[in-house]
Amino acid sequence: MRRLASSNAQIGEHIADYFPKVTLLGDIGFSASEPSHLLRKQNFSWVGVPYLQWNLFDFGRTAANVDAAEAARDEAEARYEKAVLGALKDANSSLSRYGNQREHVMRLQLVQASAERSATLVRQRYTAGVSTLIDLLDAQRTQFAAQQDVVAAQGELLRDFVSLQKSLGLGWAPSGDAVSVARLP
Repeated sequence: MRRLASSNAQIGEHIADYFPKVTLLGDIGFSASEPSHLLRKQNFSWVGVPYLQWNLFDFGRTAANVDAAEAARDEAEARYEKAVLGALKDANSSLSRYGNQREHVMRLQLVQASAERSATLVRQRYTAGVSTLIDLLDAQRTQFAAQQDVVAAQGELLRDFVSLQKSLGLGWAPSGDAVSVARLP
């Protein structure tokens, strides 16, 4: 943004070369033969001279300088647009990843709840003598695997949340807010 503003200001500087520049040169002073007579009115002197500078026959160079400044401004504008579009693309992809991962966590939580219900039922059947120890261990293995999948997916969700915060320029505060957001269904 600053590069764009600087390029725009340079255009104005080069356009100013079309116009004459007036400078006023001068001198104000007191002169006397004795220090006691220094501040008298008749010892006061001043000289003022206007100085006019204008490149009257140099309009071709001035026009070329203006064109070069406008081209530099256009380049700075294109870079700025590229940076903005890149940031928007990054924010969009981070938001998409976060949304997809959140849905994935919710699906894994449903799988985990189902595995827990299944393990509870198999444990009841084992206690009643209807099921074998192998069936119980298999149900518990499935339950623990589902829990591990949920924890791993929540870790990925937090990573995606941090990436989203970064891409939006919002920062990251480790106060536990992200954990509560990540656990929302």
